[in-house]
Amino acid sequence: MKKRMLLIAGISLLCLVSANAEGLASNSQDTVKTITRTITIDSKTGDTIDVASQTKTIVSTKEESNVLFGGASYNLIFSWKKKKRLSPHWTGIGMGFMNYDDANIPNGKLKISTSHNFTLNLIDYNKQISNSNWLLVSGVGMEFSRYHFDTNAALTKVNGITTFVPAPNGIDYTSNKLLAYYITLPLLFEYQTSHFHVSGGPVAFFKYYSKSEVEYTQNNRKEKESMGRDLNIRPVDLKLRLQVGIDDVAIYGYYSPFSMFNKNEGPDLKTYTVGVMIGI
Repeated sequence: MKKRMLLIAGISLLCLVSANAEGLASNSQDTVKTITRTITIDSKTGDTIDVASQTKTIVSTKEESNVLFGGASYNLIFSWKKKKRLSPHWTGIGMGFMNYDDANIPNGKLKISTSHNFTLNLIDYNKQISNSNWLLVSGVGMEFSRYHFDTNAALTKVNGITTFVPAPNGIDYTSNKLLAYYITLPLLFEYQTSHFHVSGGPVAFFKYYSKSEVEYTQNNRKEKESMGRDLNIRPVDLKLRLQVGIDDVAIYGYYSPFSMFNKNEGPDLKTYTVGVMIGI
C-alpha cells in the first residue's frame, strides 16, 4: 500500500512539473525552461532512495528584416512576391514628356506633344540604411527616347559635327525624329513613411542604339530616310532623377547637366523630362 502511494505521488509530481514547464513556455516568447526530476524507489521497501532534478533553459532568438523579398534584397519586375514594410520603387513602367532649351540651337525646336520617353525598369537591389526609413537603391532599367522636331531640318553629320541641316529644296518633312535607346543603372536614396515615398540621385545611361530619321512625300510616294546612326551621342551619359509618389504610383523627373552630344561634336542639348511611373 505504501509502495503504491509513493508511486502515485511520484507520478503526480512529474505531471505537476510538466504542467509548470508548459506554463513557463507559454508565458515567455524568448526563454523556455524545462525541469526534469528522476525519483528512484526501492522495490522491496518502497522507500525513496534518490531524487535527482535537472533544469534546462532554452533561449530562442528572432530575426526580422524590413527589406528582404523572400530572403533576398532584390526585386524583379512583374514579381508577385509579397513586399515587406520597406521596399524600393524603381521597378515598373513609365512614360514622360521631354524638352530642352532650344534658344541657341538653330532649327532645333522640339515638338513636345510627341516627344516621349518610355521606361522599363527590370530589377532593383536595395539596402536599408541602419534601422531608418532610408534605402539605398540600385538596379537595371531600359530607356527609349523619341525626339520629334518641329522644323523642316534633320539631325545629321556634317564634316564630323552633328547639326540640324535644312531639308533640300522642294522637300517637306512630315516626320523628323531622333531615336536614342539606353540601358540605365541608378544609385538612389529613397525615404518612405506610411504610403508616401521620395527618391533621388544620379542615373547612368549607356547608349546601345541611336538613329536620326525623316519621312517625306516625293512624286506621290512616301519616303523614309535614315540621316545617321551614331551622331556623336555620348555613349555614357548621366542624369539626375527625382521621384515622388504614393504606393506604386509616382511622378518622376530627369534633368541632364550635360549635353547628350559629345563636347564640340553636336548641339548643346540638355534635356529634362517629367512623367508618370507605375511600380510593378
